[in-house]
Amino acid sequence: MTDRPRKPDPAARRGVSRRDFLGTGVATAAALGLTGTADAARQPEIIRPRHARNLIFLVSDGMSTGTLTLADLLLRHTEGRRSRWWQLFAEPGVRRSVIDTASANSLVTDSAAASTAWGIGELVFNGAIGVTPDARRPEPILHHARRAGKATGLVTTCTLSHATPAGWACNIDKGRSDEPAIAAQMIQRGYDVLLGGGRRFFTDEVIAANSDFTPVFDRDALLALPPAQGHNLVGVFARGQMDYEVDRTDQPSLAEMAAAAINRLAARPDGFVLQIEGGRVDHAAHNNDAGALVHDQIAFDDALGVALDFAAGRDDTLVVTTTDHANANPGLTDYLSTGAKKFATLADRRHSFDWINDRYEPGVSTAEDHRRIILEATGVELTDAELATVTRWREGETIIPYRSADKSFGPLGSVLANHCGVAFISGNHTADFVEQTSIGPGAENMPPMMRIDETHAVLAKALDLPPALANL
Repeated sequence: MTDRPRKPDPAARRGVSRRDFLGTGVATAAALGLTGTADAARQPEIIRPRHARNLIFLVSDGMSTGTLTLADLLLRHTEGRRSRWWQLFAEPGVRRSVIDTASANSLVTDSAAASTAWGIGELVFNGAIGVTPDARRPEPILHHARRAGKATGLVTTCTLSHATPAGWACNIDKGRSDEPAIAAQMIQRGYDVLLGGGRRFFTDEVIAANSDFTPVFDRDALLALPPAQGHNLVGVFARGQMDYEVDRTDQPSLAEMAAAAINRLAARPDGFVLQIEGGRVDHAAHNNDAGALVHDQIAFDDALGVALDFAAGRDDTLVVTTTDHANANPGLTDYLSTGAKKFATLADRRHSFDWINDRYEPGVSTAEDHRRIILEATGVELTDAELATVTRWREGETIIPYRSADKSFGPLGSVLANHCGVAFISGNHTADFVEQTSIGPGAENMPPMMRIDETHAVLAKALDLPPALANL
């Protein structure tokens, strides 16, 4: 079996306990004179900087409220702390917004339409990348920021040419499926830092089209780079999508890529704009793979911690953490200590459903082979009845009457829900409103309820960007 990836020492990653955190908050409030209205009235008004020099925009792709909850629950179980996102809720100056994610033609959006809405400030059709329903190509925010003199970057665990990075950076007539064109345009437009997967699209020839880029292709090379200016950086660490956190061995983590990008971009004199995406959260939700889902959400939370640690003590950096849409709406559904014990087993998940699928050979693997593979990946030994259900699914039989729940790995996720207590409603995106949390200069302008395209104007105002180009 492949060696497990090195995980950080829980003690090294552990944040303050909730009691310590709340105590620190009280002490801080007292120091600032915020513990009572009389004291507060005597304090001088705190003047925020007018504009943000830097923007770090983090996207946990496909994160429903249930996913956010599950990651926090597992961190409390394994490390005795709340997630960084949960801790962020209690920070002074934080603005929480509920986001309506519907696109121009669908109540249930896809990532391309959602990211384009952030990128250009307009609702577009599902699948569109920087192109409006009337075929205009407005300037996306990353291009806009670069033209204004800011350093720019994209970090993702998906292919760099996937929908979420592309919606912030590109205008592609054929939409999200044209990843070769997206990759070529990203290189052509000269964004300063590009880190993620997608080597099959970011070929040597594509990268060589812009001599400003220095390429790296492995974790060691990335971590060895000094935080210096100079050539643009493109790091591509997988042929396709990067590995799930539970499968990852020698690829950089999202937090490591985030730190490398921030270190490099922060040296620029006019500030930077960076999007960081935990893209495989969405894929795990599509697969109804609770183990991969919660571990990738925790990996995203680590990257959020990198961004918050950079911004801590500064008054020039806006950090926004959100999602483009909910997906599959997972939730812990078993009661009392039984539910808690079942859920705790997710801490020991070793591999993803994709890993299981890669080792199952149709027509060759037997039912007992499948039982063994699932045990190795999940620590769950299926009962004979459960194995019979999984075998029928593998043979193409309809297991779940609701077709959107029966597709992909839905039946396997349903069977394993008996053991971890986490169930999903389908394998599709949903129309649920989602969480957006902002801190830093400009956060005060985020309304508590907004459409996804309305975020763009707040970001542009916070960065004090000049008018965008109407058409590229």
